Amino acid sequence: MTSTAIRILTRFDHLLAKGEAAVLIGIVSIMTVVVFLQVVYRYVLTQPLHWSEEMARYLFVWLSILGAALGVQKQGHFGLDLFYRMLPIRGRRSLSYVIRLLMGVVIVVILSQGITLVQKTALQESPAMGISMAWAYASLPVGAGLMAIHLLVIFFKDWNNVKDT
Repeated sequence: MTSTAIRILTRFDHLLAKGEAAVLIGIVSIMTVVVFLQVVYRYVLTQPLHWSEEMARYLFVWLSILGAALGVQKQGHFGLDLFYRMLPIRGRRSLSYVIRLLMGVVIVVILSQGITLVQKTALQESPAMGISMAWAYASLPVGAGLMAIHLLVIFFKDWNNVKDT
């Protein structure tokens, strides 16, 4: 892959990450407002909002999955690197490819099973809000798709020995 293509992919990856971060900020903001309103309505007005807990739960699921995708882009997921550090450079590079390959397999499984889950739950309604459960479960294929994009960019950059700018 050419250096120009890598630069374009890297730029796209960074823009995608900025978009994810903006969505995450929006989700946290909405969750904060919803939970605050629930507390006010329950304890001050003694009229609890029946839908707020469910909405906060589904938003938290989206927050977790999209946050994991952003973690892949930032390469911020934790790992045990004691063994990795003991290896020579070639061994580190090989182990890095194996780890990324295994991550890719897990991501593909999550993506395919997430799509199946969304299809199976499309006609189910959430108890409190009455929305399709597919909206809640859609976080899996969306997040896995974003993770796959980020992982591919990381792989191409590693393959071409390109450092992140």
